[in-house]
Amino acid sequence: MKCPACGYREMKTKVIDETLSYDSESLTLHDMKGEFCPKCGEGIWNDESYHRYTAAQDALMRKTRGGVGTDIRRIRKALKLTQSELARIFGVGKVAFSRYERGETTPPAPVIKLLKLVERHPDLLPEVQDIERSIGPRP
Repeated sequence: MKCPACGYREMKTKVIDETLSYDSESLTLHDMKGEFCPKCGEGIWNDESYHRYTAAQDALMRKTRGGVGTDIRRIRKALKLTQSELARIFGVGKVAFSRYERGETTPPAPVIKLLKLVERHPDLLPEVQDIERSIGPRP
């Protein structure tokens, strides 16, 4: 395989330890396998090592950021909504977001995904509100 960074003719298979750092936390992954360029040092993980790396990176970020509850609180505040308003918009109970933010309850995956989508595209919030209004009250 040719190096994607510098074009060197041949990558070499290596097994290495890789240390990830985020804020004040760090984590070392052992026996990470990939193809590395002897000229520039660029590397490409094999599938198994890539999945281990991304899972460890996600876990490290969650650990330092405080998890889903902290994310939900941050997003809600950025949208300038109360917990009750967000619960109404997302069609969940009045105290659901309070429980999510305190870590007492894990929110359903669709709620997390929709909230993260609205965080990335706040212009969609009025549309989500319109959808909730069109559904009407639930029993």
